Amino acid sequence: MKDFWPEEYADLNFDLPEELIATHPVEPADHARLMIIDRVRGTITHSRFDKLSEILRAGDAIFYNATQVEARRVYLKKPDAEKTFECVFLKSVPPPDLPPLAGGGAEGRGGTWQVLMRGIRRLKDGQVLQAVKDPAFEFLLHRADDKIFVTTHRPLGAADFARIGEMPIPPYMRRAATADEADTYQNFFKHQIAEKEKVQGSAASPTAALHFTTGLHMKLREQGVDLYPLCLDIGYGTFAPLTAENFSQGELHAEHYYIPPLTAEKFAGAVTGRKIALGTTSLRCLISYQRSGKAEGETALFVTPRDNVSGIDGLITNFHLPQSSLLLLTAAVCRRELLAQAYRAAIRERYRFYSYGDAMLII
Repeated sequence: MKDFWPEEYADLNFDLPEELIATHPVEPADHARLMIIDRVRGTITHSRFDKLSEILRAGDAIFYNATQVEARRVYLKKPDAEKTFECVFLKSVPPPDLPPLAGGGAEGRGGTWQVLMRGIRRLKDGQVLQAVKDPAFEFLLHRADDKIFVTTHRPLGAADFARIGEMPIPPYMRRAATADEADTYQNFFKHQIAEKEKVQGSAASPTAALHFTTGLHMKLREQGVDLYPLCLDIGYGTFAPLTAENFSQGELHAEHYYIPPLTAEKFAGAVTGRKIALGTTSLRCLISYQRSGKAEGETALFVTPRDNVSGIDGLITNFHLPQSSLLLLTAAVCRRELLAQAYRAAIRERYRFYSYGDAMLII
């Protein structure tokens, strides 16, 4: 399917100088720049992320994503060949009816995963592939409904991915992940949720949380800012290129989400201050709960500037890729014209963009 961007959102498309794409994080993380967009006054001002404690006040509530980023970029190869294939594990799915892998019958199969792979046109369904870092991990390739899947006879968890994979930093960084990105690309709030079993793991980082440090976190709590967890496990729906079908059907690829009872109660109105979503994934989770009434499920929600977003007073987010669903979701919170103005200002003021880039607070 071809990428698609409607003409009505032409003002949200932009050409970004390559040198503004952040390929490494700022140190310390909370010294990233922070653009503040006041929706009421229509103003744009500039600060730094560690000054967030001077902007938020007692009674404000931050809703954060507690998912864990797993090392889901795994390089696979045929047992008798040297050529490798990059494979990003998106999410676990129900298994199809397939012949057993060597070393395990159907009853011993660990699971099936939807994956992203390129350059596999010559690989046939049923091809056995091995993890380059540990050939004991074998996978059976198959395709269905224009999607790619691999099946394995052993369960895969975060520890397994850490053994056979690397952190799934975005491809626009044009480099391999380094060892320290197990920390720098990891969600600051990973597993900071009582119901840890609800976290299924993510194939990308909720990047607004990358700006947090222990010091800033403590300062916000000490001044009376409350923080409430939720979980949206990030898969293809968050970063897939948009197609005409996304707009006609009003859906993205589905992702798992969960809202704890206390978080649901606070989001419903039981806070004294402003309700701030930390990142677009948290916002998507909250809106999904608001519209469905379900505390857990799969969300295919696709929000555009045409949608009415209520119940949230602010959003902390990074500067997103052009022609992305995240940009449209942000525009639904911030007036489209004001957001377009903010992006022009960010380029002019040399802000750093994307996952390791700077942040904005829309309030």
